[in-house]
Amino acid sequence: MALKGKVSGHPKGEIKLHLRKRKASTLIYISVLFFSAVYGAQALHAAIDQDITDAYPTAAPSPAQLAQEQKFYAESKEKMKVTGYADVQQGYDNNVELDSKRRKDGFLQLTGNLEIVYPVLDNLDFEVGSDIFSTIYYKYNTNNLFDVAPYAQFIWKITPDLIWRNTVTFDHFEYPNEKESTYNGLYLSTNLRYFFLQDVYQEVRFEYLKRWYPDRKTYNSSGFMCDKDRVDDRIRMQYNVGAYFEKFFIGISNQLSTNDSNDDFQQYYDFWLYRLRPSIMYFFTDNIYMDVSLVYRYMRYKDRRSTEDTGRRERDHTYIFNSSLYYDLSDNFTLGVTYSYSENVSNDPFQDYSGSVISGGIYYNF
Repeated sequence: MALKGKVSGHPKGEIKLHLRKRKASTLIYISVLFFSAVYGAQALHAAIDQDITDAYPTAAPSPAQLAQEQKFYAESKEKMKVTGYADVQQGYDNNVELDSKRRKDGFLQLTGNLEIVYPVLDNLDFEVGSDIFSTIYYKYNTNNLFDVAPYAQFIWKITPDLIWRNTVTFDHFEYPNEKESTYNGLYLSTNLRYFFLQDVYQEVRFEYLKRWYPDRKTYNSSGFMCDKDRVDDRIRMQYNVGAYFEKFFIGISNQLSTNDSNDDFQQYYDFWLYRLRPSIMYFFTDNIYMDVSLVYRYMRYKDRRSTEDTGRRERDHTYIFNSSLYYDLSDNFTLGVTYSYSENVSNDPFQDYSGSVISGGIYYNF
């Protein structure tokens, strides 16, 4: 099945605040918290499927999420805070199934978050919340999906420049019209971010993900269906660097991951993956800004065979371009438009595809 990811999301909030007042050391402290939350949310709290995040990955988290982070950490730390955001996107996909048939369709996308932040100590916060995400295609509704992901995390501010974040997330990812792709997941993440210069940081992340597919059975090495449900174990390691300049932010993300499934037939779901993602976020004015990112993904399957040559293991190279433009109507409302293009080059001709998605909508945060 071809999977599409969230095409909403953009930089706002803490990035803008930091770029305005780059010399203020307190804002470095805020930015550490912010970016830890941002990339933690992108990797954990959203619909966490490698196919989804790499087919059409978000350029950045939603603007409302960034704004709520900025608002909270700029206020007093003496009491509990409740924040949230929502966005509505209307989009068009020119290759819904990511195959040679190139079926085209429009879709409606809804995203929301509610989070409670409680300061346990001056340098320790506890957060609980949930993300909700849904995509509804108007014609080819096999790809309709619904995702709800409650999470809890501790954020320890070891120093103003060093933040340690630990997160646990439960994810229910459902395809209403294709039950075999529905799964429940448990995700554990630890993340350490350090500003070694005033405006330059580096970050290391380790994630363990476990998924259960209640409606998909495994196959043995001979290709016969078994009674066991499919279960996947995934490990991700990530290293990120980023830097602020007068009117823009640049970042580079490196990710290495491996997936191990209990499906034995050709080890069909077992792979190694490397992903490189450089990105830039530029502010034309305080209210008009954009982000652009490129993604290169190399996927090496452990034993999945090419349909053209069964003696050859499948290898995929995926190239993705994302761009978004945003305009702030007010402190609470933002308009945005996003374009994504993806192309996969494989030694299995049936896995070659290209496709693009364009969407636009409005974001709200409180």
